[in-house]
Amino acid sequence: MATRAQETLTGVMEQQGEMTPEDRFIEEQIEWLKAHRADTGASFTEIASWTGIAHGTVSNLLGVKGYAGNRKKYADMIAAYRQTLASQSELVADLPEKPGYFETPTSAAITRYLQWAQRGRLVLIVTGAGLGKTETAQKFRRDNHNSFMATMTASTSGIMPMQQRVLRSLGEKQAVGSPAHLSEMICDKVRDLRHAVIMIDEAQHLSIKALEEIRSWHDETGVGIALMGNERVQQSIYGVSRAADFAQIFSRIGLNLTRPRAVDGDAEALAAAWGITDEKMIAAVREMASKPGALRGATFALEVAHLMAVTQGTAVTLQHLKKAWAQNSRTGQ
Repeated sequence: MATRAQETLTGVMEQQGEMTPEDRFIEEQIEWLKAHRADTGASFTEIASWTGIAHGTVSNLLGVKGYAGNRKKYADMIAAYRQTLASQSELVADLPEKPGYFETPTSAAITRYLQWAQRGRLVLIVTGAGLGKTETAQKFRRDNHNSFMATMTASTSGIMPMQQRVLRSLGEKQAVGSPAHLSEMICDKVRDLRHAVIMIDEAQHLSIKALEEIRSWHDETGVGIALMGNERVQQSIYGVSRAADFAQIFSRIGLNLTRPRAVDGDAEALAAAWGITDEKMIAAVREMASKPGALRGATFALEVAHLMAVTQGTAVTLQHLKKAWAQNSRTGQ
């Protein structure tokens, strides 16, 4: 009843022109958030996450009955969220768009190895950090039918968590049962697929037994397998290559791409993707890409350099790039 009375009082105040500036501010923020939710199709949970307002309070604020408590606090939170959106929109409008996927000599090599895996082979792709392995694999998955990608973490090192992650990539959300049953489910899903390939990213997190389980799917169904990761997955596989218990996966690997650092052309492709033509700036990007973090680190520096330039109202220069690189190096990027 209190809420309904509050709404009635607000309506009367509006009609009589007696609404205070604070009341108008509160109503404006709530009405804006209602419209924002409608425009974005967001759930109450998402709105709560974006604004910092508790889920139950959001549903009341935006609901038919309204919120009976002190609404000024939440109106301020909505206004702060609006300001953040406005600031970000202004920044994005001035900054150049970050390049999406672009081909480099390294990404082209990775793609060729993934194409080989499509032929029912087991391949190993080992790269240093920041060379575009994951982004290349994601593009390959988007562009190729029957291509699936599962990314491993420290928590999926064992057989069953690994299987569940792979089944999710295959579209199975209810992955329950014993490890033997889960492998049967995986094999059943890929057995009759033409040119199917399962890409296992961050494979260095997997135990040898988990890697052997993946190898068994390849043996049973002929599905292509691409194990992708850093040098630790290579050490895991080749370190046990002479042990009788684990020699099988070693013997199945048809091709092994090892790319610990950027090669000629990688940095130049990154610079071109950002529209950089100045030779000194290209040389700086090349130097950055030769460091740990490779193209990823150079990309961070390019983003910060453009932000510096936008802030100063100038075109990006070599000095911006050097300052950005120094800043990223201090923060560990």
